[in-house]
Amino acid sequence: MHLQLSLSILLVLALLAGCFAGLFWKLTSGFDASNCTAEWLDRFSLESYAPMERLLDWRDVDFLAAQPGYTPQIARRLMAERRKVFAEYLRNLARDFNRLTRLGKLMIVYSAEDREEFARDLLRQQLLFYAEFCAVRVQLALIPLGWADADTHALVAALSALRDQLLLVSTPGRPEVSHGQAPG
Repeated sequence: MHLQLSLSILLVLALLAGCFAGLFWKLTSGFDASNCTAEWLDRFSLESYAPMERLLDWRDVDFLAAQPGYTPQIARRLMAERRKVFAEYLRNLARDFNRLTRLGKLMIVYSAEDREEFARDLLRQQLLFYAEFCAVRVQLALIPLGWADADTHALVAALSALRDQLLLVSTPGRPEVSHGQAPG
């Protein structure tokens, strides 16, 4: 009995590790160098991610529940559609983060000066972003089971911090940002 439980736990852990490895590979693949330019960085805005904050808001369901003709099926369908839209926003957010990191790597490779600290910081930011991304995906999957929300504030903040850091590094004469902190 003990062996059977151990094997079951081991199988579940192996499946989870495989899922996270697949998700990590999917997040980091699909590079299109033509979209990774300084012009794209200058035009890049976080405004397009503002609707994410309201997509999974249950207040809309509460409003619908107070309307005549409401059925729980309407709320389930609405939230299922919103979860799909939210997942698409997440894919776009990961795509933009990957563009930013690739742009940062290009800056490191083609820089006339040594950017070892920037390279370490970029790797750290990537790992933290992917871990947070996986957590949000799990939260999104748990919403139908009663999970309250999928919080994307940390993801959007990471995207913003990386964009700001790249803008500072790419602008001559400005002090470089290290460890995600603003210049002193």
